[in-house]
Amino acid sequence: MKILFVGLARAIWLFDLSRFNSQGISYQAALVEIGKRYKFAKIPNSIIDFDERKGLPFKAGTFVNSKGRSLLISFTIYIDGFVAETMSSTDDATEFLVEVTNWLSKEFGFELPPNVRKAWASQIDYESDAPLTDLNPKLAKIISFLDSRVKPPDGKPRKFDVGGLHFWTEDISKPGAPAAVKFERKIDAPFSDNHYFSQTPLQTQDHKDLLVELERLLMP
Repeated sequence: MKILFVGLARAIWLFDLSRFNSQGISYQAALVEIGKRYKFAKIPNSIIDFDERKGLPFKAGTFVNSKGRSLLISFTIYIDGFVAETMSSTDDATEFLVEVTNWLSKEFGFELPPNVRKAWASQIDYESDAPLTDLNPKLAKIISFLDSRVKPPDGKPRKFDVGGLHFWTEDISKPGAPAAVKFERKIDAPFSDNHYFSQTPLQTQDHKDLLVELERLLMP
């Protein structure tokens, strides 16, 4: 198994934004300074741009982490907390949230409330040494059935394979439920490339550990 790239590493901090600003401080100066500090290519023009679904997004900024690496960062302020996204790791996204909240507290007087609830989302593209079919050889019978019975409208024969393996909680459609866990063949990639996409509600390193465990299960 080979990690190709991290497509998304998201850190989510959930709390009541009203408690973050219990003194009723104007957000306008903070929005401008966040944009300058992290060199965001796009920032909200004003607090009146707030959208309950989209929040206040800061896009394509630069965050220098504790290892001195300049990373692409996105940051969104929601009514119920903050979300940071990188393409490196959830550790970096979390480090950004720690830095920006400490800085906002020091410079503007905002105060992070206690008992912040934390969650993560991670997306990784990887190359697998074994197809998902190897989870159960009996799946080959389903594939054989589809290969023989499906008649594509263009008349070109097709080869089927297991497209994905998903896990989720029974409340998946409800707010606060963990994101679905997915292991899928990369759409439009030839089967011979063994290119897969995976998504988990895990920190990046835990996600990588899970991929190693899946690979162990698939290997003979």
